[in-house]
Amino acid sequence: TIAHVKAGTAHLKGLKIAIMGCIVNGPGEMADADYGYVGAGRGKISLYKGQNCIEKNIPEEQALARLLELIQQYEG
Repeated sequence: TIAHVKAGTAHLKGLKIAIMGCIVNGPGEMADADYGYVGAGRGKISLYKGQNCIEKNIPEEQALARLLELIQQYEG
């Protein structure tokens, strides 16, 4: 998963994307990240902009595409 997200976002220079395994430590550890990709249970991902949760429980197979859509939406 980490390698998949890193490969899919490698072209986004200047953005920090935190990839966290679970929400327990996620918000604190991704405090300085622009976006967060956080495990939310088996096969589910929640996406964050800063420390604000934008979308919850996205199926893992759709989460990278949705993250890229959110970045495009917010960063233009």
